[in-house]
Amino acid sequence: MRFIRLFLLPLILASSAQADTRVFVSLAGTLMEAEITAVSGDSVTLKRMNDAQTLVVKIKTLCKEDGAYIARWLEQHPDQTAAPTTPTAASSTAAPAAPAQKYRLACQTLPSKSNRGPGDTDIRVFEYTYNFNLNNLEVKRDLENAKGLAVTLGKNVGETNGDLIVLQKEEFDVNIRAQSKMVYTTQPVRLTYSQDPDAPFGVKNYGYVLIIRDAAGAILLVEASPDTSARFTKELLSLEKAPCVVDRDFKLRARSDAPLSYISF
Repeated sequence: MRFIRLFLLPLILASSAQADTRVFVSLAGTLMEAEITAVSGDSVTLKRMNDAQTLVVKIKTLCKEDGAYIARWLEQHPDQTAAPTTPTAASSTAAPAAPAQKYRLACQTLPSKSNRGPGDTDIRVFEYTYNFNLNNLEVKRDLENAKGLAVTLGKNVGETNGDLIVLQKEEFDVNIRAQSKMVYTTQPVRLTYSQDPDAPFGVKNYGYVLIIRDAAGAILLVEASPDTSARFTKELLSLEKAPCVVDRDFKLRARSDAPLSYISF
């Protein structure tokens, strides 16, 4: 298992490069999904997706992949180049929002698995939990009124189409003093499946996704196993209930029911 830090998200950058929206990553490690509305000199105007707020950001504060993306966007949208203007009172208050999101936040994830079924049959029953050890690396700044979302994932062993099961979504408060830690443990989920290759059935564990957002809704940290699941934060945040069945792009399978007979909490 690998742990994803905000400054190590090449898969997110690659998947968003051709879309209207993009997950921009600052040199400080801040991640923000937004679309470009204008470019003016050494600044880019971004419309943040979660709250539609407009932010003016210096291009040099973004990673080099974002700089290249902005340059390509400017070539394709020459009519969207904004003339340099003197900041108004409104823009002066909006621009500092990006630095306010720059928290140095780290996470160590410790999964726990215990056997709850008989050992003399092909039927296996395992209970899973995840312990997220969050560490605020800031020297002076407390992290207050942030929100965490822990998503536990499973896979139907009797299906061959590769669909996944969002077993549970747990929201929790994140308040960490500077240079301090907190631990969040997910509720246990119990999965039953058969090891018989000739008659597969049941649900096995697939992994997790952890999303931490600040009080304004900007994403501060994403952790996932497998790593590729971190690309689908927007889809996971939009899911209204769990358990539910999703495809490998985490789009809801509206006509597919989760195999609840193999899942218990």
